[in-house]
Amino acid sequence: MIADGVRAEFIGATGRRVFALLRTPHLATGECTLVVPAFAEEMNKSRRIVTDFARHARQLGRATLCIDLFGTGDSEGDFGEARIGHWLDDIAAALAWSASLGWRVTSLLGIRMGALLAATLVHRNGLELSNIVFWQPVSSGARLVDQFLRIRVMASRMEQGRAETAAELRARLKAGDTVEVAGYPLSAALCADIDALDLHGELTASFPPIRWIEVVVDAAAPVSPGTQRALEKARAVGCRIDHLQVQGVPFWMATEVVTNTALVAAS
Repeated sequence: MIADGVRAEFIGATGRRVFALLRTPHLATGECTLVVPAFAEEMNKSRRIVTDFARHARQLGRATLCIDLFGTGDSEGDFGEARIGHWLDDIAAALAWSASLGWRVTSLLGIRMGALLAATLVHRNGLELSNIVFWQPVSSGARLVDQFLRIRVMASRMEQGRAETAAELRARLKAGDTVEVAGYPLSAALCADIDALDLHGELTASFPPIRWIEVVVDAAAPVSPGTQRALEKARAVGCRIDHLQVQGVPFWMATEVVTNTALVAAS
């Protein structure tokens, strides 16, 4: 489907097709930013602010490409069948598709776990980009899984006689079981893939410049100790990082639709 600067298509092989949405300015060709989405429900909660970002980029003469990774959103496949390798292939396919239309991806926007995927793809594929933007990046895949499992743990405490622990859920995953969290079937294989992701293991001195943006209650507050350690570790290997804090609520976990003009403008 093509309409007023918006092109929506399913790309890839049958059974593995992913939904791609390309928003372009009123130009024949140009540069494009590819959005690497957040994980599970965080992706859905981010859709409004990503749309705001795309509209702003369009006003600046830049295209934006959004994709639903395999097993998520409108793409084919089951979430329970997804693997990190599938998602990296999806991003690479989207890069090629956009370039074939005359919109060369020169930057990535990685949201939460999307920052991990973006960094992994850039390092392993040797992508040459002008820059990368991280929104509230997750630096450890294992930590993300722990946070995700906590959703089920908290839900179980509201049901009499069904209190679960993260350790018990971890044990089930390690044994090869699939654990459903808020409607998302997390397989043992995908869990192991995510656990292996480490942002700092992908960063090198040759990595594109990074704009690392975090949403905080008070933009003037000191940088948190955890973020400070992550920044120092990245800079220690020669990464060029511009760190910013913008005021707002955590859009990736908000119960209502969230917008943040400061975040969009800073990106």
